Amino acid sequence: MAIYEILKDFYFQGALSLRESHIITVFVTGVFATFAGFLTIKVASGLVKEAQQARLKVASINESLFDAVILINERGIIETINPATKKMFGYSDNELIGNNIKILMPEPFASEHDGYLHNFLTTRIPKIIGKTRREVLGRRANGDLFPMDLVVSEIVSNGRSEFIGIIRDMTDYKRAELEMIRLRDAEQRSLDDLQHELKMAAQVQRSMLAGEFPLYPQHKEFDVFASMVPARQIGGDFYDVFLINDNKLFIAIGDVSGKGLPAALYMAQCMAHLRMLSLHEVGPHKILRRLNNLLCENNGFGMFITLCCGVLDLETGEFVYSNAGHNPPLSNALNGCFVFMPVPKSIVLGYMRDVKYTSLVMGLNPGDTIFLYTDGVTEAENQQQDLFSDERLLEILGGSVENGAQQIIGLVDAEMKRFTEGAEQSDDITMLSLRYLGT
Repeated sequence: MAIYEILKDFYFQGALSLRESHIITVFVTGVFATFAGFLTIKVASGLVKEAQQARLKVASINESLFDAVILINERGIIETINPATKKMFGYSDNELIGNNIKILMPEPFASEHDGYLHNFLTTRIPKIIGKTRREVLGRRANGDLFPMDLVVSEIVSNGRSEFIGIIRDMTDYKRAELEMIRLRDAEQRSLDDLQHELKMAAQVQRSMLAGEFPLYPQHKEFDVFASMVPARQIGGDFYDVFLINDNKLFIAIGDVSGKGLPAALYMAQCMAHLRMLSLHEVGPHKILRRLNNLLCENNGFGMFITLCCGVLDLETGEFVYSNAGHNPPLSNALNGCFVFMPVPKSIVLGYMRDVKYTSLVMGLNPGDTIFLYTDGVTEAENQQQDLFSDERLLEILGGSVENGAQQIIGLVDAEMKRFTEGAEQSDDITMLSLRYLGT
């Protein structure tokens, strides 16, 4: 208005009378007040509309909340609840609003609540209020107790404290948790049972393999030793050594495709057939042919076996052998040094019926050794993923010409452990060493 008076005097140059000046001032003031009132009403209407929208939004959120929301005063009296509260506890609005919050608590918490609230307002030392979520028990209208997750916060307005609690029913969570524990326990029991069964299967598999050496201490014509270390509890590698008669010694080593229990079962089937056939067939190639046809029957899993077997004549030292896709054996009978024995090209067992195999003959002199192994030996890896290799095996055997059967396998095993440096074993490792001593 001061600015208006200055502009009025400047414009009229003092030509107005006092009455005219008052009239103009009243008119301008009325126009200005009307305009200001209009703007004030418009702004106020906008604020009221925004407040109504905010209130409706809060009410909508409150209505749709899954959790119960309860507002109490400093005496513990319930002032406001949301629909989830009624649904959770089974009370109506009239039964809750105006009553003490302790009707939702079981004993002894109900009797202690008023004292706790008084102590908090007096000492301001919280136990629940303002703390993180904690699990407590709630009581429904029908007396049922249930676990609930509770968060309580304090609201101070005009020096008056109110408390808002947010409650989540944990019944379904607890039920799911108990079910998960039950399923976990059942799974653990199943795993324990399976582990026990695997141990038993491993013991059965070991019992099928010759393990007590020397096997035939009354026979001084040969020295034999074998070992099998599975990559898992049970494996697919196998070996066999037994006397067909007083003068014939049968040896075999094999590797089943795959690992674990299926490979072990297929290995057991193969060993049973092999022993039966060796008692009726003389030539190793005939044994392999009949064994192959037996393994092809009902082989729905497509498994196969590599196998090398032979028969040693204890009187003459003649060794007749045949091979079905297996690693060639090594011997020092040819020139005094270990070399790979010749093997004809052949197909694995269990893949195709009516396959013809070939037998070869090698003469052994007293002191000559034959070494058979599976690919777990030469394909063993160290930490750098380097292979043990055929060349390294030949080098080790080259320095063990005069060693006995057990010493040879012990030497190879020690060198493999040194080479792998504790790397995880990825395949079964099986070795068989036969030294002919003569009659």
